[in-house]
Formats: sequence, C-alpha cells, structure tokens
Amino acid sequence: MTTVTSSHGPTEVINARRTESLDAPAILELIAPRTNSQFGRVNIVHLIEKSNLSVTLNNEENEVLGFAGFLDQPQIEVCNPAEWEQWMLDMKYKLSSNASPLNSLFLHYFAAKDDYTIGCASEIVRTVFNAVPELRFIFLSLRSDTKPEPALAQIFHPAERDGLGGGHHTLYVCHRHNHVPLLHVRKACVEDHDDLTPIFKQLNNNLTETYGDYFLAEMIEAQDEDNHSIVAEVGGKAVGFLSVCSHVNVKLLQDCFELDSFHGLCKEHPDDILQDEAPPPPTPPPSAPTSNPEEGARISEVSIKSSSSEADNQEEKKDSVSVATNAEEIQSESEPSSSSALPPTGSKPKLSEIHMQSSSSLFQDNEENKNEEVFFRESPISPKPFVSTYKGESNAFSIQLFCIDEQYEMRSADFLPKIFKLFPDKDFAVITVPHLVPEFPLIQQFVRVTPKPMTNLPHELYVFHRNGLLSSGFNVRLAKTEDYEQVEKLTKNIKLRENLLADLKLFNSARRDTDGTEIQAFVADCIGQVVGICIVRREENVEEVRAYYNIEDFIYFNHHRRDEHSHLHHFALNPIFQHYAKHFIKEVLRQGHKSCLYYPIYPSYAPQSCSEKHSLITGLNFMVPVRARRQIEYPLQELGINAPSERVISKSPPYAINHINRKLTLEPKVTINARIVVVGASDVGISFLESLCFCPHLRFNNLTLVSKRGLPQTLLSSSESYSRDDLARLSLRSWVNIVQGFMTDIDRKRKHVITADGARVAYDHLIICTGQQYQIPCPTGADVNNMAANHDLTKGAGNKPYDMSKPIPDNVVSVNDDYDVRKLSLWATNMGFLLLVSSPMVVVYGRSFDAYTTVQCLMSHGIPGPRIALVRPPTQNTTVSVSDDITNGDPFNEPVVSKMVQDGLETAGVRVFDDHVLADWCQEENNSGGTHITSVSFTSPTKPVIQLPCMRFISFHPKRIDERTFLALNRACLVFDGRLAIDSSFKTNDPSIRAAGPITKYARRYHAEGYWSRHENYSSKEIGFRLALTVLPLFDPTL
Repeated sequence: MTTVTSSHGPTEVINARRTESLDAPAILELIAPRTNSQFGRVNIVHLIEKSNLSVTLNNEENEVLGFAGFLDQPQIEVCNPAEWEQWMLDMKYKLSSNASPLNSLFLHYFAAKDDYTIGCASEIVRTVFNAVPELRFIFLSLRSDTKPEPALAQIFHPAERDGLGGGHHTLYVCHRHNHVPLLHVRKACVEDHDDLTPIFKQLNNNLTETYGDYFLAEMIEAQDEDNHSIVAEVGGKAVGFLSVCSHVNVKLLQDCFELDSFHGLCKEHPDDILQDEAPPPPTPPPSAPTSNPEEGARISEVSIKSSSSEADNQEEKKDSVSVATNAEEIQSESEPSSSSALPPTGSKPKLSEIHMQSSSSLFQDNEENKNEEVFFRESPISPKPFVSTYKGESNAFSIQLFCIDEQYEMRSADFLPKIFKLFPDKDFAVITVPHLVPEFPLIQQFVRVTPKPMTNLPHELYVFHRNGLLSSGFNVRLAKTEDYEQVEKLTKNIKLRENLLADLKLFNSARRDTDGTEIQAFVADCIGQVVGICIVRREENVEEVRAYYNIEDFIYFNHHRRDEHSHLHHFALNPIFQHYAKHFIKEVLRQGHKSCLYYPIYPSYAPQSCSEKHSLITGLNFMVPVRARRQIEYPLQELGINAPSERVISKSPPYAINHINRKLTLEPKVTINARIVVVGASDVGISFLESLCFCPHLRFNNLTLVSKRGLPQTLLSSSESYSRDDLARLSLRSWVNIVQGFMTDIDRKRKHVITADGARVAYDHLIICTGQQYQIPCPTGADVNNMAANHDLTKGAGNKPYDMSKPIPDNVVSVNDDYDVRKLSLWATNMGFLLLVSSPMVVVYGRSFDAYTTVQCLMSHGIPGPRIALVRPPTQNTTVSVSDDITNGDPFNEPVVSKMVQDGLETAGVRVFDDHVLADWCQEENNSGGTHITSVSFTSPTKPVIQLPCMRFISFHPKRIDERTFLALNRACLVFDGRLAIDSSFKTNDPSIRAAGPITKYARRYHAEGYWSRHENYSSKEIGFRLALTVLPLFDPTL
C-alpha cells in the first residue's frame, strides 16, 4: 500500500497488482484524448492478453486509478520485434551496448485518472522495477511528431544518440537508478548494530533471546578471513545484513542432495570418480513377452551437468527380473495375498526435478516398465548403486545469516557480487533454509537442489554459481550449424538426445519438418559457450488442445493467431543458469513470434511415436499444468454432417499438457517447501494432490505420495472418479514424489512416516487417505458336518477378517489395486486351458461391483463360466453383517440392471450363490513349503451346507481398514473410534495430521453417526477437493 497525491491536494491510498481482463471496462474510462494521441487506439483486452506485464492501480474502494502495459519488444511499426537490439544499434543509441532483452521492457500503454497521472506513473514504474529485479531500462517509443504527456515526460527522457540518424520514432528511456537504486553493499562494522537490530527483531527475535542483545555486534567484530559480514546501505543507514562463511560440510550435502550437476560442490581433481567403471551384472532376458503389446517407452529423463563438471555417462541401474509364465510356477510361487505382500520401499522422483537426479538415486518404477503388465518377482541380485566420489577441496561458501528491510528486499540480489569478491577462489554460494520458511527474494536467484530420495534433512539447499552473475553475457539466439558440437556435448546425458540432435539438424538444413511443419531451434549462450537448447514446432492441433483442455483458463483464444501457438519438444539448460529459464522461454516466444507454448507428457503406455518426440524438459517447473475437460460423447450417426471436426472427436493417446504464455513469463510462482505427505493412492488422495498441483500460482516442491504400489495407472471399477485416461491427463508423477511402501508406524514426535522395511519419510503435514481394503475373510468355523445354517452364527462372524499373523493359503487372494488385477489377469490367461478339463472352480466371494467385474475379467481371459462360482454374502440388514460393513446391498442400485446382469451370468454358466457365508476351507501342503486350499464350504440361511472344489479363492468381502494401518494409527495415539476420528476441518487430534475418506468418521461431539455422515457415501473427488481447501490457506497468500 502507498499513497498518491492529486494535483489539487487530496490523496488516495492505492494498491498495485497485476491487471486482469475484467479491468478492461474500468481502464477504458481512464482514456483521455492525450492517451490516444500518444499510443493510438488500442484494444485493451488484446494488450492485456499479449503483454508480459500489466499493472493496475486501484484505491481502497477498488476503483481503478491507473494502468500500464509492458512488453519485451517495441511496437511492431517501430521495428521487427525479434530484432529490436539491432534496430537500436542501427539508430546509434548510446544505450544499445547496455540494453538487452533481459534488462529491458517497453511501455506500450499508459492511462490514469485525471489529477493522479503523475503519482500513478511514478508508482507504476517503481512497482515494475521492484517486480523484475533484473530490469534496468523501461523504454517508450513514440512517433517523432508526438511528445509524451507531462506525467510520462517527468519519468522518460529522450535516449541519447551518436549523431542525428533518421527514423519516424523517438525512443525515450527510464533508468532504474532514478526510482529503485542499487543498494550500496560494503563490509559491516560494529556501528551498524543499532540500524540492524530493529530489523532482526521485526523478523525473528529468537537469535536475540538465544545469544543476547549484542550477538550481532559480536559477530561483526569476530570477522576473519573465513567469516565475513556485509551490509546494504541506503542513505547512510544499514538496511540489510548478510554473513558468510568459507566452511561448508560438503560431505553431508553430497549425502543428502543431488549435487552431481554441480560437481559435488568440489573443485576438479584428477582422482575424481564420476562414472562406474565396473561392468554391469548380467540381466537374464524375460522368458515371456509382455501381455500388453501397446506398452510404450518411458518418458525420457534429462540430466544436465554443470559446465565445470565432467559428464556422468553411467546408465540407470535396473534390477534384473524374471517372469513366471508356467502355470504351476505361478500358482506355487506367487504372493499368497496381495493384502499381505509388502514391496520393498523405493522412491521415485517427480519428473519436474528428474534432470537433477543422479543415476544412483533413480528408482525404476514398475509402471514405466515396458513389461509392466506381467507380474515380476524381485531378482536375488540387487547391484549397489554407483555414487560419484569427489577428491577435490570444497568449492563453496555458505550464507549463514541474512536479513533485509522489507522495503528493499527485492534488491537482495545486490549482495551477490560482493560476496563472490570476498571468496575469489570459490565458485558456489550455498544457503540452507528450513522447509517451513517461505521463499524470500534472495533465494529466488538461486537454484534449488533436489534432495536425495528418503533424505530427512530438515532443510532445503539452494545453490548459486559465480557465472550466474553474467547476466549481460546471457544471450538467446537462433541456432546455427556451428552450434551442433556444443549442443551435442551439453545434451550428452539426456535420454532421446538422438531425436533432439536430429531435430537440430533438420532446423539447420530446412527449417521445416518433412511434412512441412515449421520448426525453430534456439540456443542460449553465455560468452560464446552454448548453455541451453530449445526446439519448438508450430502447434498443428490447436483445436484438439482447446477441445480436450481448459486452456482458456489462461488465455483468450480469439486474441491469439493460429501461427502464434507453438509446441515445445526439447528444452535443456545448464543448471547454473536455471534461474534464467523463464527468460529463455520468454525470448523463444519473442524471437519466434509466438505467444503460447505447449508441452505434453505422455503416459508410459503411449505409443513410442508420440512419446519419443519429446525429451523431458528442465523448465517444467516454470510451466503450469492445464486441467482436462470432461468430454462429450457425440452421437455421430445422429449428427451426420453436423458432427464436430475429426480433430475434436479423434481418439488420440491421452496426455497431460503444460502451458506457458507471454503473461506468465514475468509472473512468479509462490514456492512452498513444506513437506506434505499423502498416505494412500485412493480417489481422495489423488483428488487432494490434483487440487494442489493444479494451482497455477503455487509450486509445491515437496509433495510425496506413500503408497503400496505407487501411483496407479488405473483404479478399480468401483472408483467413479478417475479413468485410465483421466489419470494420464493428470500426470501427477510430474509434480509428486512417489514412495512405494506400506505405512506401518507414525512417529509424531519426529514427524516421520515409517514404512514396512523401516524407511522413514519426513512430513510437516500428513494426509491419511488409505481408505478401506478388501480383506481375506476368516472362516466362521461353523459345524459343516452337522449342517449348520447362517442363523447359528454369532453376530458379525461372517464379517471378521483373517488373522494376518497366521499363514494365508497361496491360492487365496484379495484384489485391491491395478497391480493385483494385472497379476490375476496373467494367472487367468495361463490357467484357463487347465480349467477346461479339470474340475476345481474359481470362487469369487463378495457382492460388490468389483466382484462382478472380476467375474467378467476371468471369463475374458479364458476361464469358462461353468468353472466360476460367485458367492454373495448376506447384506447388512441381516444378523450376520455389522453396520460398519460398506460392501452391502445391490451394487447396481437398479432392479432392471440387476436382473439383466443375473441373466447374463446364468447364460454364461456362472454359478451364483446368494446369502452364503464362508464356513471353512480344506488345506493341503504344496511343493513351495506353503499351503493351498482344495475346497471351500459355505453356510446359507436355510439350505444345507455347500462345498465347492476350489482352485483359487478371490475375496471381495469383508472391506475394512487394513490391520497394519489400524495398528500404525493406534500406536501413534490418534483417536480411533471404529474409524479415525476427525473434525470439520479433517484434522485428527494431532493438528499436523489430517485424514479423509472411508477410513474416517466425525468425532462424536458432532453427533454425526448416521449413514449420510460417512465419506464413502459422497464423491471421493469432491472430498479430496474440500480437503485441499482446508490446507491451501496455510500456504496461499491470496487466500
């Protein structure tokens, strides 16, 4: 907030903000005749849409007082927007040697309320210089016969020229130092104590309470060659303080963070070991092909190394796997129960940060394996991952203490040149900050280093390289033939680099694809060295993007020509220049005459012809994910010639789309480093993560999903929230770290989630969304020899889960995720031919919708209907079931549909048994040392006991909270009253732990015990969204 004074004396308290399109009517009211004479008639909405930065001033009544629009190029009638630097040289402006696209903007329009024009113009310019720290010049180009209005004439002055050149336009310039001067940075002295103490106390009083009132003076006085303190001074008064130290625990940082891209923060040494020289262990070939021939190649991963580091050529280690295809081997060696099998804990980094991952940290996720559709068993040989070894001395110094007056915080980067002068032999400045500390302007210039998987260090690490100060030498230009060798070296470790290099050759030779599609390649160079590459093509599927995605949340399509939409294929930038990534993209848009950029991420099962055209870009964090639209199913035959175009109705492989446009290139995101851990890949958990990931103005760096099988590719049929295509269009793996493991404990004191094999995942906010799972039923033990019936059972006996401490027969399974479905499908495919001639049956026990779909799955994979028995337990209104069981009633909820399904089962020969309860099963030992059941017995309401020969028992009853999850919650002393008790904000009795979904119930103080108070009776997707709404106010400054 600030004030402006009118020419007649009254003042207004104003607020500066980014302009929205809804401001256009109010801006039109500000236009005066002098405005049109300077800038001509301008479409305000179009200007807002195409400008890099638009600023609006409004008063306390939200009345618009002023507006200005800025672009990174002059008006098109002045010169070619992509070549304005050359135009300045040709016109012999003295500023041409200092002005660059990085430090310059052009004012394209200004309007303000009469009597407030001078104050508004000054405030807008000050706001722009503060919002863009790299900015040094704001230019204004007017026709030579036009003079700027008085408000602008006080700020903009004619640019000086060498000689009197021609031209129809006059260039005016506004210098930063006249409005937001650089801070004067010098060595600190004890006398600065009195100026700095109020700033420290305003920000944090902990240091004073811990070390005393004069700790700052003592620190300044204790300076030596390894410890320095500097201050920023304005008008003879210290307004900022920074303390640096040459001692850095590089070994600890190497153990906890991915520093291979920065050569481990060490100087080069001849004994450095940067690649694994040992031969890889032999991997046995798979003994059977994948059951899904359409599995596509995994999306590539980018690993850009620092210019000062050696290339790491090692390939990602892959565990050797073997595929069991023999039917008997599958039956004897498969897991006894999917609910009891716990995979080893592994971590998979999100795609937006994978370019910084070392190969030692990459974990081969099953979902991205081409052969994932079959059931894998772990190889007994697990090679130890290679870790780079650095022998050189430390090449970094650390920032230990920093503070600055809020009024000058946007000039925090002015400290950086000074601190590098203090340590001329060091190349890296590092700073660590706690996860819950909001990102401040200084570290926005730094590069965040990705933590290694399963690292629980309670700090984030930021790194800045000395060469990052070379802003004047950072150039973006069209690629040339002679750049090929440098690009080849830069992209040495990028997957699919062959496609990138082929596209570069294609650009240099023809500027177009073989089909005529326009292709453009740009390189970023710094003092003659290529440090980045970007390759784009014209977006030919604009209608498809508009039809399938809510792209109009970010742009107005009518204001963008078709040729202004571009498709990003490759983008790689050296990590030490990562803070220039947005500028690189901005220059690609300007020089390519584009306004929008799209980048797709395909799922692992997409055809290679689609996915291999794109390498994984290093600038994904700066783009925004776009939500997919719900699609209309068009009755094409009825519509006839009125049907939509083929591009709209075509069924192309689903993909997630990411977007950036001119407006977003200078709009920063709010970075949130808080560790948010979601346990359970349920509908609720996925919806919660979706809500957070798709906030365009927020960047969550530490979202983690802990799930037994990682991210699902598909959910069970009972899930009505996400289809396979929906999950592909979300691409949560781009923004969420995946920890594959099963939660068995919660350490509330240390804030750790502990998985089955002891791995710890640290959290600041824990979200429990594990839901309920199908369990193995416990036989009631009814006396089948004396023909017992259901009425002889005790209440709840038929809904008791199996005791997991006892061994489970090998051929008894429950199905809870897509992994279990794929394993069951493989078993059915291999066993179908045996069941054609043998008598044992496959028994499906349950009355949920998933039970019916499993019957259909078995038949579709070769199991004949007569060899399948569907046994449906009693509904909850009998004395056998308990009220807490949610697998009850008719899953179709429609008598006509139920009758048709029943008729279909009878036609297929499936035997259906209603209201039967599992009484007992007969077990025999097998060759693998375990047991398997040969027959199962059931009691019924009135009929005699039935006994069925059984080859496999598939359970969909009962559905309960997993026993291990319950024990973890109970040991953590979370209130559990049949379910996990929560309040109206989803909080448990621990305020840092929230929960939602079928695992929860409302605390008794709400008197919400009825059927309609349970989360399972509502949309899981909406519950996840509501859960996110309770968490976002903790981080979002706009709420």
